[in-house]
Amino acid sequence: MKSIRIALAITLAAAAGLAAGILIAPEKGKRTRRKLTEAGLDLIEDLEESCQDTLEDLKGKAEKEYHKIAQRCQCGSACQKSDQQKEATLSDANL
Repeated sequence: MKSIRIALAITLAAAAGLAAGILIAPEKGKRTRRKLTEAGLDLIEDLEESCQDTLEDLKGKAEKEYHKIAQRCQCGSACQKSDQQKEATLSDANL
């Protein structure tokens, strides 16, 4: 989660610096607006890629945890059945 925040902060800082530089630069308004639009579109693309990567990482981690839990549950129910059988055998032997 920390790496996501750091990447987002760096991206936003770079975008803010770029926007400030473009606004301060002495160019025609039309050219400046075009540059801002291009920079904004690039920022959106970078953020989409970053979010997609993060979602894929989270999905992978969630799947791993799901499989771990599923294996524990399967083992748990098998072990529980085994214990119940042992208890039944012991109670039959005590009678």
